[in-house]
Amino acid sequence: MVEPRFRPATNRPDTPEVSVIIPCKGHPDVLLHLLRDLREQKTDRAFEVIVVDAWSDDAIRTAAQSQGVVVIRSGTGHLPGAARNLGADAARGPILAFIDADCRPDPGWVQAAADALEHGARLAAGPVADLAPWHPVARADTLLQFADLPRARPAGPMHMAPSCNLSIRKEDFNRLGGFRHRDGIATGEDVDFCERATALWRDGIQFSPRMAVRHAGRRRMADMIRHHRTFGYSRGRLRLLLSDRQARLARMRILAPAVVLRRLVYIIGRVARLSPAKLPMTLIISPLLLIGAFAWTAGFRSGLIDSSPAGADAPASPGRRFE
Repeated sequence: MVEPRFRPATNRPDTPEVSVIIPCKGHPDVLLHLLRDLREQKTDRAFEVIVVDAWSDDAIRTAAQSQGVVVIRSGTGHLPGAARNLGADAARGPILAFIDADCRPDPGWVQAAADALEHGARLAAGPVADLAPWHPVARADTLLQFADLPRARPAGPMHMAPSCNLSIRKEDFNRLGGFRHRDGIATGEDVDFCERATALWRDGIQFSPRMAVRHAGRRRMADMIRHHRTFGYSRGRLRLLLSDRQARLARMRILAPAVVLRRLVYIIGRVARLSPAKLPMTLIISPLLLIGAFAWTAGFRSGLIDSSPAGADAPASPGRRFE
């Protein structure tokens, strides 16, 4: 059996091959679960763990230091992408592996994250499963975000990878200029990042089934609605993955139900194709998925309305500049 090779980064006895970067805002108890999972990783690669305390929260610092990992602070109030960039700047490993504090990795996650890059991926991602599959709201929240990333999906190229489960060589990360929050909007930075990666390396983003995490979906309906409305807003405001024609049509109020229906059908269709055994439960929670799709569409239309043609077509700020 491959033994864990976690190296407490405060001691730094050797040079890590992988730097695991965790942006964190609150919830030190959740962070502790993740750090303990990382201690149990089965890998032959030495790795360090870097927690970026994005809001200068003493409870986060205490939780991270109790597990012997590096805590990065630089001011306060960092958006997620900026926090990840701080972690990348501090990383000593040639491979960066990003995971969010509300995720729990499988025991082979670090190994799979590094192996995928050695096998030809420029950027690798893996399954994002349910941490609380028995909770209907949490399950719906996770499915609304990660319907494309079940465990049953076969390995191969993909166009978009979530920043909660992503690995990339540090030199490639720097070449892309890191994550950026266009117009200071708090979400959508991973879509923007992957758009730039795909433009540079066609089929460079690869799905690795062994690189799996479980995501703790939001359990309160109000939180789920707010979150997906924010996601939709960023997609519309920044016109991510949208042609001008699609943007014009989606702005029309009369077509809003069609947008909701299209999103719902897409999610259920992905489950039917990639994880058919989960289709019955997906249909049971479909009213919750419908609510999430309505929230996303409302945010999406608001974002489109708030965007201007000049602002949408203007290039985003280069490099690592954040508003």
